[in-house]
Amino acid sequence: MALVMSLSAEMKEKSTIFFPDEVSEDLIEFIKGNGKKITLKKGEVIPKSILLNNFIYLNSGLLFYIKRTNNFTKPKFVNVIVKNRLTDYHLLLENNCTCCKNIKVARESEITIIEKSLIRNLMKNNINLFTRFMFDANYFTERQTALAIFLLTSSPEDKLIKFLFDTLVVFKTAFSSQWLTINIKLTREEIADILHISVIKLDLMLGSLKKKGLLTKNKGLFSVNTALFTELSPCPLGREDAQGCKSNNMLKFKVKNMINFNNQ
Repeated sequence: MALVMSLSAEMKEKSTIFFPDEVSEDLIEFIKGNGKKITLKKGEVIPKSILLNNFIYLNSGLLFYIKRTNNFTKPKFVNVIVKNRLTDYHLLLENNCTCCKNIKVARESEITIIEKSLIRNLMKNNINLFTRFMFDANYFTERQTALAIFLLTSSPEDKLIKFLFDTLVVFKTAFSSQWLTINIKLTREEIADILHISVIKLDLMLGSLKKKGLLTKNKGLFSVNTALFTELSPCPLGREDAQGCKSNNMLKFKVKNMINFNNQ
């Protein structure tokens, strides 16, 4: 079985689940060319009217995508959205209910919103770009499903280790030294929400890693010893092909196959 530390940079990126994948360059060009830019302050919540009819692309800053659950002890899932990502492919092309979802501005951010109708029109105007979007949407959904399963079935310790690794990867850290710095400042409360655990449990785990010499904190930034990832699998769900969550199930969504399907 391949170990996560032995993967190439591309394979490391595919093995992450805590963060959505980057939007492809052709889609970014279309979104920025046809969307509307909005600057938001920390603490704002993106209005439901925008969530209902638009896709939201993050140019800069940090967003928390919050999904309500029916568990009063753990009332929400929180996804971190970093730049060059869509916040969601919510209900794909339908303008339907968003009552269980919110997007909170975690840090001052600039977003681009694009109407769903413009994406729908790509079916007629640019089928290749439309199928690219649909491929990404299905990949997003699979990764979100993998994340939910992982959060519900893994130990708090495994969640923290996986999150630290994914954060290093998403900020394109070079795994070239024993100590790696995570270049984003998150509060204890924010990390606990992301991991779906209590702040008390998080504090205990962070304290334990510090005592073991695997974690330090300086000027608000964590640094991690790569020994922490020695036994981390390329995929938390046990796939051993080092392809992360881009499983063979995605083969049916390849662009050529989707074009053939839509032409039937």
